[in-house]
Amino acid sequence: NHLLHQGDATSRWVNKATLSDARRAVTTVEFAPRHLGLRLASGSADGVVRIYEALDTMNLNHWKLDGVIEAEVEEGGGGSSALDGGNEGGRGDNERNSGLDGNVSSNENMGVSSLSWCTGRFEPPTLVTGFSSGRVSIYRYDDGQRSWLEYIRLPGHATASGVPRGVLDVAWAPNVGRSYHLIASCGKDNQLKVHRVKRGRGNKGDAEGASSSSLVYEGTEVLDRTQAWRIQWNVTGTVLASSGDGGVVKLWKSDFQGRWKCVSEIVGDSTGMAGGAQ
Repeated sequence: NHLLHQGDATSRWVNKATLSDARRAVTTVEFAPRHLGLRLASGSADGVVRIYEALDTMNLNHWKLDGVIEAEVEEGGGGSSALDGGNEGGRGDNERNSGLDGNVSSNENMGVSSLSWCTGRFEPPTLVTGFSSGRVSIYRYDDGQRSWLEYIRLPGHATASGVPRGVLDVAWAPNVGRSYHLIASCGKDNQLKVHRVKRGRGNKGDAEGASSSSLVYEGTEVLDRTQAWRIQWNVTGTVLASSGDGGVVKLWKSDFQGRWKCVSEIVGDSTGMAGGAQ
């Protein structure tokens, strides 16, 4: 990773720091929300997410490795409810396990393909990570253990027969007053999904439970079955944009019944200009 900085409009970009801890290719990088300080997360093909923090925001030459998330290879297949903190109900268990089997474990070391930070100001440091094995996991920093832990494993990406297909992108929606979070993911199984995770108070019964927050998986909806390569939310987290290799950007929005529909398509013409459809 190379960190570039531009002093003013007339200056050129200069390399301020090089973060070279990854043992294989770096596949994704994203800065943390502002309220978490000057941090960034990088994911690489060695299956590790590394969290860096600037020691001095006025001197970008020095960054420390503040946390490491390693993708564990599980023996014997599907996800364990212990990883989810016992937060998921019956519907969540069925959907979570539907995309996971023994094949995923054997491919777990293929690496990190995408990540996205939770921007909620009242949440502890939290991010969602997509793997080339098809796995989609939410990780959260635990103050008690002083480490990042897998908090919820969302339904991953796989074929109808359970063969894992890689995750291409994930996006955590900005939350403006909602009681739940929305997380989008797309993969090589040609599925665009939106996962709904409910916000709640701490449920571990400790002294900090009243002020801490918990996440409870509620469900997943498949929006589209054509391959999307990139996805992005608008600033309020109400509209999701998806793009593929067909030159079309689709805009998705939930109706009053909570069902997601494509409300617009932007098609690129031969000159590279975009026009609206529908």
